[in-house]
Formats: sequence, C-alpha cells, structure tokens
Amino acid sequence: MAVTRQHVARHTNLSRLIIGVSVVAAVIAIAPIIAAAFGVSSAAVQPRTAFASAPSGNYVVVSRTEGTQDVIAVVWAENPGAVTELARVPHIEGMGTTGTVSPDGTRVAVVAVDAGTATRPVASLVTVDLISGELFRAALRIDPDQRPVWAPDGESIVVTRTTRGDDSGSDVQVLRVALRGTEEALWTAHGVLGVYPVGFEASGALLAVTLDGAGSTVVRDGADLLQISGSFTRDWQLSPDGKELAFIEADLSDGLRYVARRVSFAGGAASAQSLMADVSALGAAWNPATGAVEFGIEPGGSSEGVSVQALRDGDGFDVPLGFAPDGSALAVTHWSGEDFTQPGLPAIQVVDGGNRANIEGYTRFLGWARR
Repeated sequence: MAVTRQHVARHTNLSRLIIGVSVVAAVIAIAPIIAAAFGVSSAAVQPRTAFASAPSGNYVVVSRTEGTQDVIAVVWAENPGAVTELARVPHIEGMGTTGTVSPDGTRVAVVAVDAGTATRPVASLVTVDLISGELFRAALRIDPDQRPVWAPDGESIVVTRTTRGDDSGSDVQVLRVALRGTEEALWTAHGVLGVYPVGFEASGALLAVTLDGAGSTVVRDGADLLQISGSFTRDWQLSPDGKELAFIEADLSDGLRYVARRVSFAGGAASAQSLMADVSALGAAWNPATGAVEFGIEPGGSSEGVSVQALRDGDGFDVPLGFAPDGSALAVTHWSGEDFTQPGLPAIQVVDGGNRANIEGYTRFLGWARR
C-alpha cells in the first residue's frame, strides 16, 4: 500500500500528541518531588491533618525524639489521652528539636539540627503547618537549641545566627525570617555569650536578652535598655501586653540559687520590680486571662508575692510551661523529686483547675493551639 503525504502528516501529528501527553504526565508525576526539593508545596497535593477537623477546644503542641526524627503532635486539653501525631521533622541522630507555636496556633517554628556534628551542630529553621502537615525549610545555618520568636502577625520569625566565636566571645546576628524564607538582618551583638530574643512590645520593638561577662542585659531593637542582673538569667517570658518581663536569676551571692524576678517596660522606660521576698523558682508563665505571672516554686521555699500553682497531691513540684490562650489550663513539667537539687523524673502535664493529667511519651512543650 502506498504511503501518502497525508498519512505521514497524520502519523507525525499523532506521535507528537502522544509524546506531548507523556511529557505532561511525567511532569505531573514528578511535580511533588520537584516541589519538595525546592522547599515548595502545592495545596493540591498537600493532605489535611486530623487537626484540621479536630473538635473545638485548646490543644497542647508537644514533641518527642525518635532517632533521626522529631514527632510533632497535639493533645486535646479536655482529654489529654487523645494524642494526634501531625508531622515528623528530620534531624541528626539523637539531636532533638526546639520550637514555638505561631500566634494563631496554626504553625510551629522548629529549630532542627540537620548539619554538622554532635559537638559542632548546625541547625535549620523549619516551619510545620499543623493543618496540612507541610514542612518548609525557611533558614539555614542558625544557632541550635534556641526558641524562635514569632512576630505578632505570624508572618515572620526571629532567630539568631552566630557568625564568629572565640575565647573573647561571639558575634551573634539577630534575623527576621519570612515564612517563605526571606531573611532580614536586624542587628548583631559583638563579643557576647548569647543573644535570646524574648518578644515584641506593643510598639513593635523587639526585646532580647544578651548574656556576657557583665551579666544579663535587656536590648530593645539592638540598643541596650537595662541591665537586669550581674549574673546569668534564664526562663525569660514577656507578658502578653509586652510591658513586663518575668525571668529567673542565677543568684551566686550565697551558693547557687534560682530566684524569681520581673521587670517593667511600661511607658517606654524600664525599671526593676522587686518581689516581696526572694523566691526560689524555675520557669515562668503569664496567664492571658488575668495578666498574672506563674513561677515554679521550689518545695519548702517562700512563695510570698508570687502566684503559685497548687499541687493536687503535694508530691514533687511544677515548672510552668505556658497557659492556654483563654487561660483555662496550664501546661507544666512536673518533677517527682524533693527539690531542685534532687528533681526526680519529669513528665509534661496539663493542669486544669483541680485536675491534672500526664501527656505520655512526649518530652517537649512547643505551645498551645486552639480549634
């Protein structure tokens, strides 16, 4: 049979169509792989987690380490036995993550050690979407073991990156990272032991605490504001209105004691507020419903002038982690021991009025979310 020019044209067009369809199909098939490689996801291929359709209420966001992954989960405060795993964040073997929940309770900013070694770890900032389960690497080469601070609008995250370090101290850069990875250098502290962003004032100014040879200093947008201690401090918690800072001072005047402190920034000035007594404590949490701050009081010590979470059975002690958004419940680390020198074993618990319940199997508190 003779092959006409029309037959050839039809055959060529059909071949092009088949090739074209095959290429399109191949691109569609590998699109999720390409997206993952570049840290981009598509809503069309992203599943929704169980949290997206969870009952309304307050949820504790927690994590635990399993080898080379950290498991992120939510726990319903009304039923702490109801634990829902949402995502897994990869990291170097045994190097657990730290993180904080966004102001709207839909994301977690996670600091994961994914490079370097156990002695010289290098971390990345990873955002976890609690609704879709999406992971996005927003920044590389940041400091490990820090708690990222969310901007009030939830559109960016503040972290630190050490750029130089030696025996004389370190240069630490404070960065603002947008949700999709754009970085802005805010300022650099020189010759310090560490810089720890704590939150934003109502004016939008960023507050941080620097530790150096002189002690602990509060910094506002990179400028020294007030030295709060000649020693080291820890457990910094900024009040919901951004006007007060609660913290724990490592008092070395008579051995080592951990003492509850607070500082006011009302009216743009800064002034120390002495408590009615030196209270031995660890941890601090502000109740958004009452504006009161809760410290974790050492058993047998004075609690004069501070709010105290009473233990149901009187055994052990609590270190407060954070209140639910409506102030109805408090997450704590409950220690089974006698005091700070003999703390015993820890467990994360939800305290709701006179009731408390363990969150089994999880070791780190990331914050609260609400459905």
